[in-house]
Amino acid sequence: MQQSVITQTRAYVRKYSFLIRYGVSGVIGGVLQTFILYVWVSVLGLKDYYLWGLVVGFCITLIVTFNLQKYWTFAGRSQQHRTHRQLVLYALTALGSLALNTLLLFLSKQLLEGLGYDFFHVWYLVMQVLIIFVVAFASFLVNYFVTFKELKKDHASV
Repeated sequence: MQQSVITQTRAYVRKYSFLIRYGVSGVIGGVLQTFILYVWVSVLGLKDYYLWGLVVGFCITLIVTFNLQKYWTFAGRSQQHRTHRQLVLYALTALGSLALNTLLLFLSKQLLEGLGYDFFHVWYLVMQVLIIFVVAFASFLVNYFVTFKELKKDHASV
C-alpha cells in the first residue's frame, strides 16, 4: 500500500512539476522586471518616465522568461523547428500582458495619488508585484493552451 502511494505521488509530481517550474520562471521574471523598474525609478531617478522603465524591464524579461519557459518549464528542446512560431506567440502574449500591466500600473497610480498616497514612495513596487500575479495567471493560460500546446502533450502522457 505504501509503495503504491509513493508511486502515485511520484507520477503526480512528474506530471505537474511543470507548474512549479512555470511558477519559478514567473517569479524570476517578475523579480527581474520589478528590479529593473526599481533601478529606473529609484536609482536613475526617472520618475516622470516610470512607464518606460516598465517597458525596458519587459523587453529584458521577455528574452529571459521565453528561454526559461521553452527549455525548462515545457522542456522544448526536441521542437527546435517551432521556436520561431513559439517566440512570436509568446511575444504577442507578453505584449498583451505588458499592455494590461501598464494600464493597471497607470490606473493604480491615479487611484493612489487620488487617495493622497505618494505613489513613488513604495506603492509602485507593491502595485507592480500584485499586478504581476494577475497578469501571470492570464499569461499561463495562454501559454499553456496556445503557445506551447504541442509541448504540454508530453506532460499529459507521463
